[in-house]
Amino acid sequence: MIMTHRAMDIACCLVVLTTLWSGAPAMAQTPPIAISDHPQLFLDDYLVQSMTHLRRTMEQPAKDPANPVIVQDQPWEARVIEIYGTVLYEPDRNLFRCWYLGSEQKDGIPDNPQHPRTAEYFTCYAESPDGLRWTKPSVGTKPFGTHSQHNIVIEGTHGFCVLPEPADPDPNRRYKGVGGALFGVSPDGVHWETRDWRPAVGKNDTGSCVVRWKDEYLAYVRAQIADPEWPGVMRGVGLSVSRDFDTWTKKETIFATDKEDGYPWVQPYGISVTAYGDVLIGILWLLHLDQTPRNNSLGDQDTQLVVSRDGRTWQRVADRQVFLKATPGAWDGARVFPGTTMFVKDDSVYLYYTGAASRHGEGFGKMAIGLATLPAGRFVALQAEKADIPGILQTLPLTFEGTDLIVNADVADGDLRVELLEANGSVLAGFSREQCRLLPVDPLRYRVVWQTDKTFMSIGDAEKGRPLSLRFILHRGKLFAFQVRSPESSK
Repeated sequence: MIMTHRAMDIACCLVVLTTLWSGAPAMAQTPPIAISDHPQLFLDDYLVQSMTHLRRTMEQPAKDPANPVIVQDQPWEARVIEIYGTVLYEPDRNLFRCWYLGSEQKDGIPDNPQHPRTAEYFTCYAESPDGLRWTKPSVGTKPFGTHSQHNIVIEGTHGFCVLPEPADPDPNRRYKGVGGALFGVSPDGVHWETRDWRPAVGKNDTGSCVVRWKDEYLAYVRAQIADPEWPGVMRGVGLSVSRDFDTWTKKETIFATDKEDGYPWVQPYGISVTAYGDVLIGILWLLHLDQTPRNNSLGDQDTQLVVSRDGRTWQRVADRQVFLKATPGAWDGARVFPGTTMFVKDDSVYLYYTGAASRHGEGFGKMAIGLATLPAGRFVALQAEKADIPGILQTLPLTFEGTDLIVNADVADGDLRVELLEANGSVLAGFSREQCRLLPVDPLRYRVVWQTDKTFMSIGDAEKGRPLSLRFILHRGKLFAFQVRSPESSK
């Protein structure tokens, strides 16, 4: 059995030496954690008091058979097409929108009348009715080199992450974005007013990402780490913060690889961050360098998941298992890396990614953008370690406002029971594992109830406001998340 660091720290910090009539010291109980009505994913141990005979396994996103969905079919994409950018779905328009990186030439080509010099990298725009069939409308507002019509919306950006904020009272700031040397705002995602933010972020030659989290804008950029024993600049993840999207703090390094990763030969190349309920989920993509003298470029890339609750401290997920993999022999056979964010539509998580047939450091070669999906909330599964021994997870004491306990689980060939525990660890009367029943809600979820004779009780029938711990008993099958919500609330 493991006790999480959080639980131990709280227990130690809240030791209250109270002088009782006997003179003996007493220890205060761990205060309950108030949870929201969002799904509580088992990515970290924040809510976990103990876990026995269970392991976390990484779920693999399913690559769409229509891949690749965006390809190099314009001359200004001839050198590079990458999802160093963002794909969003806007339900009010029933429209998928994409901002991606393009390049047609290397920097330094001299000007000449036949081919005027253009920016090395730029952000292009595409849209789709279904996320699979994409068009590239000619929304460019001025000629680009020899091209009078094109879909380039921002020049001079090494990738651009777009953050929609439709509720912003200023209609000209309802889209915000960061990338490379620029940050900016837009009324429509096409026409941008940009500014230089290099005084804050310095060199930033990777895919950037910006999220709004707890009244702050968190921008994740490239960090440079000096190591006297390394031939080049070590890659890291940096963070710049703004409260108004006008002024930015000087970036600080918040993430670097370690010996377990394979440092210094394994380095973080970037991070894509998505706000998902009560947590930030990061897709960390890593560069595994060939271990040859003075090599700081040639290598393979893969991805892992990391999770954070403050945007600054990140924890690895599922013992660093790979999340999104290349498919040997396919169009994305050498390397894959994600777009800036994920989103949920129709109970599926959409993840757009770049695939390439060449390794990092071999040149750009043929590249394209693909789509991978997985069921909502199903990033990591809890599974019993042995088929004949049930796994058990018990949460810390919780308080909540909802009345229905919902579990995201796959137990078609397994068995999941839940019981409620009082503060002293005893099972609450009427809410034992033997009385537990699962009622299907949809293809991903069950409603948990407890049966006494012909009466069914929900978690809302327990005394309101009473701190309770949940004990999950899993025999085969997979458990992904739980949620305490009102019957009329959304999933």
